[in-house]
Amino acid sequence: MSNKLNVKKRYIVPAAFFSLYLLNVVYTKIQLVSGETSIIRVNDVGEFILLILASLTFVVAMLLAEKDASGHSAE
Repeated sequence: MSNKLNVKKRYIVPAAFFSLYLLNVVYTKIQLVSGETSIIRVNDVGEFILLILASLTFVVAMLLAEKDASGHSAE
């Protein structure tokens, strides 16, 4: 049971980065449709960095999960 819990913990950071990216995209679209302007907005470079961080942390989480899976199958 604890092993399944550890696997799920790996995906918290990638999910957080992707959620921030997705919230920014949705919030910006809502602003454009409503015609409002806001101070809080991530620019293009910030969106790129969020997406890269989400991708990289997801790849690292998957590699760690694969490492654990191959270690458990050898036993």
